[in-house]
Amino acid sequence: MMAKRVWLGILLMPIFSFAQHLYLNNNLATENLLDSHFISLHQEKIDTHRIKIELNHVIGIASFYSTNLDRTITATGEVFLNKKYTAASNIYKLNTIVRVTNLRNGKSVLVRINDRMHSNMLRKGRIIDLSQAASKKINIRSNGIERVAVDGLRYSKSNPKRQ
Repeated sequence: MMAKRVWLGILLMPIFSFAQHLYLNNNLATENLLDSHFISLHQEKIDTHRIKIELNHVIGIASFYSTNLDRTITATGEVFLNKKYTAASNIYKLNTIVRVTNLRNGKSVLVRINDRMHSNMLRKGRIIDLSQAASKKINIRSNGIERVAVDGLRYSKSNPKRQ
């Protein structure tokens, strides 16, 4: 009986090893997606009572773009459209795909960081400014602000697909 268990363990070892390899390579902490230069540049403006920054995980306040900002040029040089899943953030590097989770209702959306906010927004506890499409997806209140958690996932030059 003991010999069968040993042989079974030897046979299954490569499967467990492969699964662990997949898990470790998909871990969010393997690559730092935070823009440490921008964070250190504006360190004195960050409201540490409202913004909590950990590796690839930030908690703070989200807002959404005004509709009159459609067709303006973003920090990446592309034209901003409120119907796309994009956002502005001073915390994450440009072209980072992040998951924004509304802490009030648990809904989440994937967006790409393609712009920067005014640095004074950090004093107000703001960490991300979402497009209208993304804010509707997670039901941000009509007053325009909501407490959210933002998790950095990966880099991409293209926007996430509509979910």
